[in-house]
Parts: sequence; C-alpha cells; structure tokens
Amino acid sequence: MQSLCFFSLCALACPTDKEDITIAEKQSIEPYSKTSLKGVLPIHSSNYDLTESSNLSPTHVLVLGGGYSASGNQVSLESNIRYFRKIRQNLGLQDANVQTYFADGNDSSRDLQFFDPNYSVPFINQVLAELFGNSKTIYHQYRSNTLQPNGSSSIQSIDQWFDRRKEHISPSNNLIYFTGHGGKGPTKTPHNTTAYLWSNERLKVTDFVKKLNQLPLNQSTILIMVQCYSGGFANVIFKDGDPDKKFTDHARAGFFSTIQSRVAAGCTPDIREDNYREYSTSFWEALCGISRIGKKTNKPDYNADGKTSLMEAHSYVCIHSETIDVPLKTSDVLLRKYMGTDSKDVPKEGGKKNIIEKILPNLFSNESNKTAGQKKIEHTTVSELMVWAHHEEKAIFSALYNEIGLKKDFPINEIKKLQEELNKEKEKLQKEKKLSLDQKNNYRDELKKRLKKKYPELVNPYHEKVSEIIHSKEKEVIFSIISAQNTWDNFLKSKDQADRFEADKFTIEKQEAKLLRLRRCVENIFLSQQLKIKGTLEQKFNFQKLQTLERTCPEQIWNNQQN
Repeated sequence: MQSLCFFSLCALACPTDKEDITIAEKQSIEPYSKTSLKGVLPIHSSNYDLTESSNLSPTHVLVLGGGYSASGNQVSLESNIRYFRKIRQNLGLQDANVQTYFADGNDSSRDLQFFDPNYSVPFINQVLAELFGNSKTIYHQYRSNTLQPNGSSSIQSIDQWFDRRKEHISPSNNLIYFTGHGGKGPTKTPHNTTAYLWSNERLKVTDFVKKLNQLPLNQSTILIMVQCYSGGFANVIFKDGDPDKKFTDHARAGFFSTIQSRVAAGCTPDIREDNYREYSTSFWEALCGISRIGKKTNKPDYNADGKTSLMEAHSYVCIHSETIDVPLKTSDVLLRKYMGTDSKDVPKEGGKKNIIEKILPNLFSNESNKTAGQKKIEHTTVSELMVWAHHEEKAIFSALYNEIGLKKDFPINEIKKLQEELNKEKEKLQKEKKLSLDQKNNYRDELKKRLKKKYPELVNPYHEKVSEIIHSKEKEVIFSIISAQNTWDNFLKSKDQADRFEADKFTIEKQEAKLLRLRRCVENIFLSQQLKIKGTLEQKFNFQKLQTLERTCPEQIWNNQQN
C-alpha cells in the first residue's frame, strides 16, 4: 500500500522562506544534519527508495475526545469529530488508518449532553431550579453518542494504540487530534497540564511524552489539541516534556488552541453548529476550504505558493478566530526556551529556569528592571518587524495591527497601553456585575425564606411533597408567593443585569485575546531575529527542523496521491 506522506519533516513539506538560513549557515549545520536527522526523517530522507513505497503504511490517526463524564461531555465535542470525518478526503486522509476513542465508547449509557433551543421546561421547574437548584443545567438533555467509536476515551485505549504503533518499524506518520477538556499544571511545574479522559482519568504532559517516546524515531507525529491549557502539551518537543531539558530526537510538532495558562473556547451543549467557535473548527476549515456547515471558504496562502500549510492554517486561526483563545505552536515554545530578550538571558541546556516563565512575562516590568533586550523589543519598529517576519507572522501582524487600529511605530508599547485600558474596563464591569449579583442573591434569599415558611420540604428536591407541588394546582400558591411585592421580577432583572455585565466583560476578554496574539506575534518575530544573530548552530538547526515539520502541506500530498 502506498504511504500517505501527510506529516513529513523535509521533502514534501512546504518550502521555508528564503531568509530562513544563509548558505554559510547551511554548510555549518551539515554536521548536525548527518547526525541529528539520522532515523528521524519518517519517509522523505534523501536515501529513501520510492520504489519500496508498497511496504509503507498510510498515516495513522488517533482521534481522542469527549468529556470526563456525561455532564462534561458536550455535543460540540462529538460534532468536532463528525466534521473531521466529513473532511478527511479533503485533507488527504482518505486512506489513513483512523482510530477514534470518545467518551464511554459504544456503551448504551447516555454519555452526551445537549441543549435544544426548542425544548421547553415547565415554569415551576424553572423557579425551583433558580431558587433551590442549578438553573444552568435545567435545560440540558442527554443521549448516547452516535459516533460508533473504536472504544472509550481512556488511558487503556491510548496505550493500546501506542502498543500497535511502536511495533510498526517502517517509516510512517502519526496525527493525534484531541478535542476535550483540560486542566492547569501544578504551581511548581505549570507546563505539566492535563487532558481529561472519560471517568475523570487524567493524561498529563509528562505521562503523554512517555507514551510518545515508545514510538520509533522514524515516525513523525503532529498534535492538534484544543482543550483548556492545551499549550502545556507543546512541551512534548523536550525530553520528558520538561522545557528545562533538551530538544527531543523524535520528529514532533503541534498546534494548540491556547497557551498553558489560559482556558480555551469551544465546549457547548448547543446543537446549532453555526454557533460553534473553537480552534479546530477554524484550523480544519483553513486546511480544506469547507466550513463545518458546508460553506466554501478561501484557504490561506500567505507565501503565494498555491498551497496551504499547517502553519498557515494555524496563522489563519490567529487572525480570524473571534474567541478568547491565544493559539500556540511548538516553535513558539522552542523560541522562548532558546532566546531571551538579551544575550545574557539565553539559557543553557538543562538550566533551572524556563524563559517562558521567567523572561517574557516580565517584558513590561518597570524601566529600572528591564534588560537591554527587553528595552530593544519595546523600541522595535513596525518596519523592522515587517522586514524580519516570515510570511505567516507577517500575515498575523498586519491583520491584527490593522484590526486593532494601532497607529504608533512601536507596537509593544501601544499594546501595553491598550491592555491596561482593557483591564480597567474589565475591573469596572466586574464590580458592577458583583453589585447586580449581590442584589440578585438578596432577592433569592428573600424568596427562599418565604417559600420555606410555607413549604419547608423544598430544601430536599426528592421529598414526596415537592413532587406533589410540581404536579398539582398547589404550584399556583408558589407563583403567588414569589410574585408578591414584585420580588420575582426584581430577581430576574438583577440576574439579567449581571448577565449583561458578564457579556460585556466577555467581549473585552476577546479583544484582550487579540492583543495577546499580536503581542506574541511581535515576540516571535523579534526572537526569531535574535536566534539568527545570537543562536548556536544546534539551536538554529533544531528550530529550522521543527518549523519545517510545522510547514507541512497536506494538500500538496493529497494532490500527489492523485498523480
């Protein structure tokens, strides 16, 4: 069977920009090429004989997703996998070996939560949920997933997949797509974030790397992960998943919905797909040119080579996503490991401190504490950034710079000022929201007090009397009690007001996310330039190798399969 060379490291990946590396640097890096790439190039090394392609297997895809329980397994997660299946051929994956592990697998239990806007809840249930229960879940319904997956989302399923893949000794490629929930890393190791599996099982970065390490060196792996705090998994490019350690010998790269310290957009029980806004929706749309509701879209081609690379799809998300996400790719993390904002800040391999956590969060510290490098990035001009930037970063910078409406020539300083203004607006809205919530809670407590005086059984929703109230005319007594003195109306007004303040705050947070994307884009451009000037040959080689993998063009490979 002919191999589908989806995730390659070299030959079939989109060509890098000409300014990536000079001829002299290429000659100097040659010794690293002969050693570091040995056994790493999955299918496309120069000594590979294409006449032997019949011995190769296609790309192997692991699709993993769902929630940690039925209450956390929203229908949008199931829909994400349906969309991926629908566009497989457009991605060049029609012959791929795909294994899907989702929620409780094929168990008949109702493991999926959904919300139907046409579903009606009796008014008495709404009232009691608002005052004694949880009004957020009163509209949720449940059914069994209909994906017919290969099994449940579990450590055991993942281990079975890796057990099969590690026995595959021929050069091949892996794509791992995770659409689910995630958690923060510990305080001392914030990079060690978590992907949640069914029945509250947890897959940490360090544990995941141990599984990836079982794969032969001639297998390349691409990760697409969209959970909260997913950026922690970008550290799979380091030994043991630890950013303080060396760059791995395995060919790995990945794209993530957000950085390791932030939640991500996406999970919703809403059945209306046109309302879905999350990272993989935009990422797959950019790669295949078809939205999840079947609408044709323009695929990004920022270097005008007639193809769309994985990195271009990621850049498309950075530009167009109207969410709170701050997307991340593996080369962003490698840059921050290798390059500080000053030559003195460049860490040694195996150093104790992580540049991601030490240097960049302090770029905007007070003037007296700034290093020369930190001051330099603040004084970097738009024209300098545009000269240094590669096509993908140039596209992100130009689009967000214009959308946000920056006007000055030193973008970092202007971004800082806008961030401060948004923070003030957010704090103001948070205070106003708190006042509305306090009012709402006061009205709620008054209503509960009145109802418990008449019906003390209401404190236990399973009491026989509660069921009697709900299914008899006695519920009219409840309505008359809560309507007295307009208390119920005032309760609803306070609740609606708090919801409006929260919606306004959320709008600001989405604006803030675009500022953060632009700031990180500026940092990427600046640090890439610093790497060219100050980086070691090994650092430059590793960075180029990683970005080459990130620039793989699936549509180019799909076209080759048609020839």
